[in-house]
Amino acid sequence: MERYVIYNIIRLVRIRGQSERVARGFAAGLVVNFLPTFGFGVLISGAFARVLGGNVVAGVVGGATLNFVWPLLFYFNIKVGSLFLPSPIPVEDLDDVTEGTMSALMWGKTFTIGALVNIVTVGLAVYLLLRLVYRTVRPAALGYFRRHAVDHQRRFRAQREFIRRATRGGGAAAGENGAA
Repeated sequence: MERYVIYNIIRLVRIRGQSERVARGFAAGLVVNFLPTFGFGVLISGAFARVLGGNVVAGVVGGATLNFVWPLLFYFNIKVGSLFLPSPIPVEDLDDVTEGTMSALMWGKTFTIGALVNIVTVGLAVYLLLRLVYRTVRPAALGYFRRHAVDHQRRFRAQREFIRRATRGGGAAAGENGAA
C-alpha cells in the first residue's frame, strides 16, 4: 500500500504545467471515487478531469488514489446522506457495509445525497489545498524522490549482485575462497 501511495505522489509531482489545472484535474479525478464506477473509475477520472479543464494525468492519479477504499467511501456517503434523509437500512459502522447493503443502498436517495455532498465538499477542499501547496511543495518533493530513487537503485543493484553471486553456484564460490 505504501508503494502504491508513493507511486501516485511521484506521478502527481512530476506533472509539469499550471498548478491550477493540476489541482482541478486531481480533485475531479478524486471525487469520482465517491460514485460506483464498477472498475472504470480511473478511466472516468481522466475523462472527467478533461471535461472540467483539468490535467488528465492528474485526474487519473486522483482517480487511482482512493479506488481501493470504496467500502469506506460508501459508508461515508451513507453517513453524510443520513444527516439529510434516514437510510432505509441501518448502517451503524463499517462492519455493516456488505455486498448486500451496498447493492440495496447503492442508488438510493440517502446514498445519492451523501455522495453529492461529499463530492462537492471533498472536491473543493482538495482543489483549494492542492492549489495552495502544489507550486511550493513540488520542487522539494521532486528533490526528495530523486534522492530516494538513487538510493533505491543502489540497494536494488547490490541485492541483484548478491543474488547473482549466490546463484552462480556454491561450488564456484567455495572454489574461489579455497584457492585464495
